[in-house]
Amino acid sequence: MNYNNYDFVLKAVKNDGENLKYASDKLKNNYNIVLEAIKNRTCALQYASDELKNNYNIVFEAVKNSAWALYYVSDELKNNYNIVFEAVKNNGGALEFASDELKNNYDLGFFFDEKNPNIKISKAYFNIVLEAVKENGKSLEYASDELKNNYDIIIKAVKKDGLEYVSDELKNNYEIVLEAVKNNGLSLKFASDEFIKENVDILHLIENKENLYNYLIENKMYNIIYQNEELHENIKIKHKILILSLNDINKEIKLEYINQFQNYNVIFI
Repeated sequence: MNYNNYDFVLKAVKNDGENLKYASDKLKNNYNIVLEAIKNRTCALQYASDELKNNYNIVFEAVKNSAWALYYVSDELKNNYNIVFEAVKNNGGALEFASDELKNNYDLGFFFDEKNPNIKISKAYFNIVLEAVKENGKSLEYASDELKNNYDIIIKAVKKDGLEYVSDELKNNYEIVLEAVKNNGLSLKFASDEFIKENVDILHLIENKENLYNYLIENKMYNIIYQNEELHENIKIKHKILILSLNDINKEIKLEYINQFQNYNVIFI
């Protein structure tokens, strides 16, 4: 096998792009060879020369096919708006590999942060993060703190399971948490305890009741369970947990009552 031969290598990478790793350094720097390799297997970009990892057309083709190719791209193109936007449009998780310098890319202008008027936010960076969270809410993990606290970004992210990475402030925002829970009831575990206690009505939106019961029990939200007769009854039956208030009945009656539930976990509040 002659991996110094253009025709041989071209045929090899068309068959399996991974074969690029065996090519000579000269052919790893050949535009046509590398293009055919990444068309077959996007991950073949990792074997391309540094020069071609910095070639706009090669890289755009790669990230268009697989967002994760952004990992292998040159630092310069990780800072390119079109390249990064195309990658996160494909898979929001690629935001992890975008350059931090994009936060200060003002080619498309900027606006001032609503929470802190002293902070400028790049419109280019905003667009990239917005596109990323629309595709994958969890990509919010890689956004700036300012955008983790930006309502327009967050309302899109929570529709795609992004509540975990939202700022503490917006985890207390009713509209944000409501949208998150409507999308996925399990998102409730990322809301603040204070929010849950103040907005018990939101619990009824969780369609999977077992998830709700487990969440309330694991977080010892016994007061909330106790105050909701339906919740209390269902948890008593399904989880054998009895919640009693010391203010309800006197000690003698309580002991008599508790004896009916000897196999239950009795919790006093």
